[in-house]
Amino acid sequence: MENKLNLDEIVKIEQMPKVFEQLEKIGSFIDEKLDGIEDLECTEENKKEVKERRTEINNTLKILEEKRKEIKNKLNEPYDIFNTKYEETAKKKLENASQVLGAKIETIENIQKKEKEDNVRAYFEEYVVSKNIDFLKFEDMGLNIILSVSDKKLLDDTKAFVDKVSDELELIEMQTYKEEILVEYKDTLNLSDSIKVVTERHKKIELEKEAQEIKKAQLEEENKHIQRIDTIVSPTKVEVPKEEKTEEDILEMTFKVRGSLDKLKELKQYLVDGGYDYDSI
Repeated sequence: MENKLNLDEIVKIEQMPKVFEQLEKIGSFIDEKLDGIEDLECTEENKKEVKERRTEINNTLKILEEKRKEIKNKLNEPYDIFNTKYEETAKKKLENASQVLGAKIETIENIQKKEKEDNVRAYFEEYVVSKNIDFLKFEDMGLNIILSVSDKKLLDDTKAFVDKVSDELELIEMQTYKEEILVEYKDTLNLSDSIKVVTERHKKIELEKEAQEIKKAQLEEENKHIQRIDTIVSPTKVEVPKEEKTEEDILEMTFKVRGSLDKLKELKQYLVDGGYDYDSI
């Protein structure tokens, strides 16, 4: 605006000297009425008088408060009229103009940002090809395109990001479980986390293998014990001399018994206690 307005001259607040003058008189009157009240003692004899005085003070305050509200409403009335007029003639016009210009600025800045982004995106796509990286996306960078950041800075940041990924891919190639780490890395682009996840996974696998081997060895050892007990308790054919034969025929039965060590011991003791004739190998 070439013709500047002197707002101090246009908008003035008229003072109310008469109202202030009346307030000064009221203040002086109150000071006289309250003179010595701090030193007033309340006794049993004058309690009624003190209470009446307090009632008078409270009534006076109530009247003045009602008057204050009345004056406030009267003062606010012209202000409300002024405020409505001000918003119609000035505020809304300026706000609308600011919004119109803001929209125009936003449009051109969006175009500039798009041009800036297209430039960086083209560089990114060319650079990842040169680095032989086929899984990276431009959005993976999370690059914040703002006009205040120079194109050079954006390109440098892009190069640094791709170089970092390229270096980490070389490190992955040197790892024991490189294929699995690469799968994790493509999802997270976090080398340390990817190595940690795969390493811990294989630790768990190795621990499980060890547990299975221990279990297998225990089963084999248990089977050996069972075989030894089978040998101990296996009955053999008994040839009874003719002269020792009794009226009861002596028969022979061959069988194998399987069970826990304790059970097999119980069986052996049963044979002993029962007077059975058996041989063990």
